[in-house]
Amino acid sequence: MKNRNTLPYVRTGLFLVLLVFVGNIPEGMALSETDFQTIGSRYGVSPYLLLAISVMESQAGELTGIYEVQKVVDSTQLKFLQKIARHTRRGISEFKGSRSGAMGYMQIVPSTFYTYAQDGDGDGIKDPLNSYDSLATAAYFLARTIAVKSNLRTALRSYNNSSVYCNKVLKLSSELELESKLAARR
Repeated sequence: MKNRNTLPYVRTGLFLVLLVFVGNIPEGMALSETDFQTIGSRYGVSPYLLLAISVMESQAGELTGIYEVQKVVDSTQLKFLQKIARHTRRGISEFKGSRSGAMGYMQIVPSTFYTYAQDGDGDGIKDPLNSYDSLATAAYFLARTIAVKSNLRTALRSYNNSSVYCNKVLKLSSELELESKLAARR
């Protein structure tokens, strides 16, 4: 996470939210406190955990990827990407992501997105490039994985199989929750 002096932060009623400069927020990328609360509540996942994941994965939507996903994924992931492209009516080259093919606000690979896809904004389209859909899909994935594995840490390892990542997300989530409680008292 960048130094607090390099990116503007906005203190809201519940938590400290990282925002990119207003002029740099792509259409549909800026999520609010209410979005994290609503989607977290809908799926029974901490909004702080979701925010921490979004910060770790894409710097809260600032860095969603520059690689054409179709060019960096294997044939199995490509088949899922093609299905997503048909559903969203997007050209397959529109899907940009990380070097591993993870896309959107929450950086989800095509097979996981296709399997767990949620329509976070209610427009009838489950689109990994839509911030609300990406957030809702990540929340649903975590809720289902926690239910099956009965352990948050194990569920996070299913999201990103790195113990370092898991530790950083849990630490940031705790810090965000603490900051929220302190801000509420001020």
